[in-house]
Amino acid sequence: MESKKKKILLVEDEAVLRESVRDWLTEDGYDVECVETGEEALKRIKKEKYGVIVLDLRLPGIDGLQVFEQAKQLEADTKGILITAFPSKESQERAQSLGLVDYLPKPFKVEELEKTISKMLGEVESGKPSGKHVWLELGAVSYRLCTNDYDCATCAFAQDIQDRFGTIAVIGPDEVAKLRALPANQRLCRLASVHFVEKEKAQT
Repeated sequence: MESKKKKILLVEDEAVLRESVRDWLTEDGYDVECVETGEEALKRIKKEKYGVIVLDLRLPGIDGLQVFEQAKQLEADTKGILITAFPSKESQERAQSLGLVDYLPKPFKVEELEKTISKMLGEVESGKPSGKHVWLELGAVSYRLCTNDYDCATCAFAQDIQDRFGTIAVIGPDEVAKLRALPANQRLCRLASVHFVEKEKAQT
């Protein structure tokens, strides 16, 4: 009898990303719980033991690194993965010093996140073909420059990727003011596109 995969806690305040990753991992056999804030995460961690905690770096209230640091104090062998749309050498070094197993800049392929989780938990694929899988791919568009002063509601490009794929704001509203202060050639688009692709899951 195949054992049930361990429980995952996903801490992510962006609804589209949170729900998409949850659905993808759930379909792959994981028991996934989701929360939007660091405070909510710590309440769950005090009551439940999780195989892996996946944390966004920037959260309302305390950030992902602070959550993981407190989680390690509660349970020394806590395993964690940090995801962020704002990678930096400082946050990466801090993540490593706290013992986070991986550091994934957004956008990332959820396939890679799942592989990392599986390795962390020492799980091996059963080898049974599982048929069609809906895989989530995040296509980076944040390298584009904003030409609409971050008024996404009236931006033709934002509407286009929303109609075709859906969007995720990889740069939050608090950062937009900082971006507006930059020269025009440095004002990056704050969106990433979300694309669902049906693929055959490889048999191992």
